Amino acid sequence: MERIFAACAPGLEELLAAELRGLGLSATATPGGAEAEGAAAVALACVGSRLADAVSLRLFAGPASGLAAALAEGKARFGAGADMQVRRRGGEATVSIDAAGGPLWKRGWRARAGAAPLRETLAAALLAFAGHDGDRPLLDPMCGSGTIAIEGALRAARRAPGAGRSFAFEAWPGRDRAADAEVRRRLATAERTPPAPVWASDRNGGAVRLAGRNAEAAGVATWVRVERADAALLQPPTGPGLVAVNPPYGSRLEGDPAAAWRALAGLLPRLRGWRLALVAPDRGLEKILGLSPSAALSTRNGGMSCLLLKYEL
Repeated sequence: MERIFAACAPGLEELLAAELRGLGLSATATPGGAEAEGAAAVALACVGSRLADAVSLRLFAGPASGLAAALAEGKARFGAGADMQVRRRGGEATVSIDAAGGPLWKRGWRARAGAAPLRETLAAALLAFAGHDGDRPLLDPMCGSGTIAIEGALRAARRAPGAGRSFAFEAWPGRDRAADAEVRRRLATAERTPPAPVWASDRNGGAVRLAGRNAEAAGVATWVRVERADAALLQPPTGPGLVAVNPPYGSRLEGDPAAAWRALAGLLPRLRGWRLALVAPDRGLEKILGLSPSAALSTRNGGMSCLLLKYEL
């Protein structure tokens, strides 16, 4: 039985805890992430979590008076170069060790990012927030570098986000490598061919080419249709399905800050019966759509505050 802490962007804790429970762990949301435990919890979270930004093995949690002994035990178990993480709050303390060895939101497929890129984990959170399961069409009409569409295709294919990566925990001394391999094998058996199409489009030709290269690198190019189109004129695929989009704003925007949102508003009448999920910087630009969200969640993308909003069209 392993105890872990999985970190995520603020506001996404409940989504992360639910995801970890779906992987078979006992998980509870806590500020900044989720605490979980279970057999092979480290491998399950590192390989299988789409929302976690980092995963740490919890070595000690208790009175701060036991901190010195816990650190000594941890160093003896993992060696002097181990990334030991110590947290104190009042008279309590925790000692953890980084299990991933690098940010989990860096999936490894991104050839190059566009301006102000959406983190892969936040794209995955947007899809989870919208209830996306891959059984219905997915459309991103302002795809940029393709992050939402690629994460959607991987989710629809039920391919573990860490399937093609190696992690720090796999080199730990005394690690049960057979158990870790079994986790990878079990996650791989869930893979399937996505049953519904994934469409990505953008009016910028450079973005379309970049999204295509990223889809190739992620191994989902055969499942993601990428094309150049203005959202206001786009003819969507047969639905209903989910529109998931990160409309340009801030440093991603050129010219009129409301133009992209007006274009999105122009597309919505052709999407009756669909669900819309989007990332918004504030409730000002969002009001251009003329809709009231059915749910809202406040979070951050990198260092920028943002909202995840969901609508029934």
